[in-house]
Amino acid sequence: MNKNFLLPSNFKKIGIIITPLGFLVWCCTQLDWFGASNIQPHILKVTILIVSFFSFLIGIFFTTFAKEKIEDEFIKSLRLHSFQISALVQLIFFLASFTIMLITNKDLGGDGALALFLLLSIMLFWFTYIIHFNATLFQSKNKLNEE
Repeated sequence: MNKNFLLPSNFKKIGIIITPLGFLVWCCTQLDWFGASNIQPHILKVTILIVSFFSFLIGIFFTTFAKEKIEDEFIKSLRLHSFQISALVQLIFFLASFTIMLITNKDLGGDGALALFLLLSIMLFWFTYIIHFNATLFQSKNKLNEE
């Protein structure tokens, strides 16, 4: 029984567009670069933050779980290997971070810093996966074209 939970391949293009767009709007709103803190009510700012952040997450989801044009055994193996590499990188990140905190006797500095730390660790996992998967796929396609 082969269950395939991947999205159609055109979702990857959508994800590549909305991921940086959502992240950029989220960062600009957090830094108040729109200069609208006096104009916008608090509820509107929070709504923009929520919509932009979730569009960023949905974009990562689309980029990660969209099928390739040709979905074969190599691609399936590469997906698994990329997840394993991402998990290893995230584990090393956690071990190094907590070891540094132990050695320097410093904590994260509150709930906001902890939330940011966990958010960065999640982003590290997904960006590692996306970069490893696409870089390896690009290298393998170049090797095939050279032969």
